[in-house]
Amino acid sequence: MFLKIPLLNKFDSNELKKWSTLTGGFLIHFVLGSFFTFGNISPYMISYLREDVHLNIRYSISSWIATVYEIVFALGTLSSGFLNSYFKISIRITILIGSFFMTLGVALTYFSIKYSFTLTLVTYGGVVGLGTGFAYVGPMSLAMSWFPNRRGLANSIILFGYGASAIAFNQIQTKYINPNNISPDKAFSPEFPTEKYFSNGVLNRVPKVFLLLASIYGGLFLIGNSLLFENKKDEKPSEKQADDIEGKSDENVQDPEDINSLGINYKDPNQGMSLSDAFKNKIYYIMLAMIATDNIAASLVTTFYKTFGQTFIHNDDFLALVGSISNIFNAFGRLLWGFLIDRFPFKVCYLICLSFLLTIVGTIYLNKFIAIKEIYLLWVCAMFLCQCGLPVLSTVGCGKSFGQKNFSGILGSMYIASIPCYLISSVLASYTEKIGWFYFFLIGTGISFIAWIAAVLFNVKKSNGKNI
Repeated sequence: MFLKIPLLNKFDSNELKKWSTLTGGFLIHFVLGSFFTFGNISPYMISYLREDVHLNIRYSISSWIATVYEIVFALGTLSSGFLNSYFKISIRITILIGSFFMTLGVALTYFSIKYSFTLTLVTYGGVVGLGTGFAYVGPMSLAMSWFPNRRGLANSIILFGYGASAIAFNQIQTKYINPNNISPDKAFSPEFPTEKYFSNGVLNRVPKVFLLLASIYGGLFLIGNSLLFENKKDEKPSEKQADDIEGKSDENVQDPEDINSLGINYKDPNQGMSLSDAFKNKIYYIMLAMIATDNIAASLVTTFYKTFGQTFIHNDDFLALVGSISNIFNAFGRLLWGFLIDRFPFKVCYLICLSFLLTIVGTIYLNKFIAIKEIYLLWVCAMFLCQCGLPVLSTVGCGKSFGQKNFSGILGSMYIASIPCYLISSVLASYTEKIGWFYFFLIGTGISFIAWIAAVLFNVKKSNGKNI
């Protein structure tokens, strides 16, 4: 075991190890979730590339950074899953690899943004996406192995860190780059007077912010990785853990209700469907359709909430505040959805979450007519409150359907299916100026409606006939 903390290893206590793992997973996801700040920092990045690198580009091109990030993120989750499932590489090692690459990608953006958009695409989109993908699933997999009866709670606490990240880092970025709250002042052209970019007055610190962020990320990753422990096959949960946390005298006693309609005991960390068997099961493809399309509509808002908001709100500090406050909902919402998924069926929770999300994104364009900045704040907060539930619910749903043993590989393979959808959304964003914001959000909502249809078809039950 590497990165050992002597105090933690002195006590051979499952109780200590499981809470340490949960804390470490929280810290790792607190860093991974910092990409949620892209909607806040992208206007500064594009403005810098226009002014200092002299590129004739527009805000819409930033969607390609987000798309490359999502594509490589999917490849990273698949790769780490294969390393864990087939090559038996320790989950902690793949998390450490991911931590290294994400920190490296952010640090390299200090150099790449000074030269070209393409290099920035590679470092901030590709390298950061690869690192995030490698490190994303591992902490949740470890947590679920320690908390088999509280998967939703364990995942929501870790993903709380993922959502809370932007609360802090939005403010760090804005206060460092634009301490005087200067709004964009340079119009793209006389034909597009409302599409404004920042001028040199606030752009000189843009490259250096990536070094600042990389140093913070590296420190938090080091601490988080040091706190992780694997629940090995020969380590049985203590009686105290069973009595106080799980409410059972012996966690290794198999409850018939723990067997789902696919024949999987989803509470046993050492049981689960193989990846090849999952490929033969229709539930796999239903969940694949859900995971591939459910976040498309929300991703358009997370990427462009600031750019869209600038068309009717002329206050950069307020738009940064929108990002920070909405991410409070993003963070605490994960705890809410984790609480709900531990008490109600996956299908019910997922359909409620996605129905509200589609309604909110499908109507967000109305804010351009309302033009009340506080209403826009509430709209974005409501979107984040729903969007944050999707990874919590789908992760638990995947675990309850296919089991824990090959969870990383199965979930990682599902993320690959999202690649075509994110390519479509980037092409869509490239034509924002032609189709307008109304159709931009409406088409994204339509793509995510595919996930709603797939969720209706999802049908995995416990042995007692109740939905998982």
